[in-house]
Amino acid sequence: MSAADASFDVVVVGRGAVGAAAALGVAQSGLRVGWVGPAARSSVLDPDGGTPGEAWDSRVFALSPGTRELLRALRIWDAMPAARIAPVYDMRVYGGAEADAPELHLDAYSGRVDALAWIVENRTLVRTLDAALGFAGVASIDDAVTAMRVDEGPHGRAVLDLASGRSLAAKLVVAADGADSTLRTLAGIEPRVRDYGQRGVVANFDTSLPHGDTAFQWLGEQLGILALLPLPAASPERGRTSMVWSAPDALADELLALTPDALAERVAEATHRTLGVMTTITPAQSFALRLIRVPRLIAPRMVLVGDAAHAMHPLAGQGMNVGFGDVAVLLDVLRGREPYRELGDPLLWRRYERARREAVSLMQDATDGIKRAFGPLPAPLVGLRDLGWRAVARSDWIRRRMIAQAAR
Repeated sequence: MSAADASFDVVVVGRGAVGAAAALGVAQSGLRVGWVGPAARSSVLDPDGGTPGEAWDSRVFALSPGTRELLRALRIWDAMPAARIAPVYDMRVYGGAEADAPELHLDAYSGRVDALAWIVENRTLVRTLDAALGFAGVASIDDAVTAMRVDEGPHGRAVLDLASGRSLAAKLVVAADGADSTLRTLAGIEPRVRDYGQRGVVANFDTSLPHGDTAFQWLGEQLGILALLPLPAASPERGRTSMVWSAPDALADELLALTPDALAERVAEATHRTLGVMTTITPAQSFALRLIRVPRLIAPRMVLVGDAAHAMHPLAGQGMNVGFGDVAVLLDVLRGREPYRELGDPLLWRRYERARREAVSLMQDATDGIKRAFGPLPAPLVGLRDLGWRAVARSDWIRRRMIAQAAR
């Protein structure tokens, strides 16, 4: 095998927030880390992380208490500008598109947590991670992986060939390169993919009524799943919200074709004017929704994290949190590694796979089940679904369990 151009303990492939967090955490553990992937040009902006007057990013995440603890441990959370983060203290979910649909109410006080979630822009999160990676001495390599080979000789390593013609060697590779992961394909891991026939349409709005730090969600067969997430408001008398509308493909096409004024009116009407008059402040964008399951989370000298390891319906806002959960367990496994155990030892990474398999499957099954329940159903099952939803909405115990699960 020819010599690589550079050698690391760990190479993380993937420029998203999960890959950045994995690279940072591994570097903070004292290992030499390379971080590979085409740089996100839009994130290389002014270094202040976003000022109160800056335009809002349409892509936002609802970060759970568990994710906040990980980001605190990485010394990221307090580095993000507080003016760009909105807490979610209440969540109101309506089991139907009608104005009088039965409501499931979740609140932080009943769940004994500081908040149900915090809404953070992708741009703010990635900028802060980018800055921390620079301080941590992580080697940032703006390139794409084209091939991978594994040498299990006395100095075992993986070698990654890059589009530029360079190559990198590492004792371990962390694949965080997204739902269409190149590394997953190179490792021969075949995912099971189901297209939901929906797209997530996202946009941000100013509103004439305040949101009260509340997230709202409506579920319906024709509607799809429509969520309004709180953003920091310009004034106490008004509001600002981020929309995620998981819309059937035909409806998504219709929404994306609307003018900004028409889109705002359409969303206000669909949400029964809960937040009053709405004004579009960012253009609508969309992304395909898929369920992705993989048979294995590890391969020789490789670990899958984030969307490379799983994808799920965004109705519960947990996709990013599950990815950060992968990172937390990966770092736990590294901290627990015995001094005699080599970094690429498959026995070491089976611990990671065992720890993540059930947690990921539970969240995928839950989101998939809810999506199916509020999709097309025979008439008798619609009645049963509505009865079940009302029972859930009235049960304090179930609500507490839901909050506890989401807070992980």
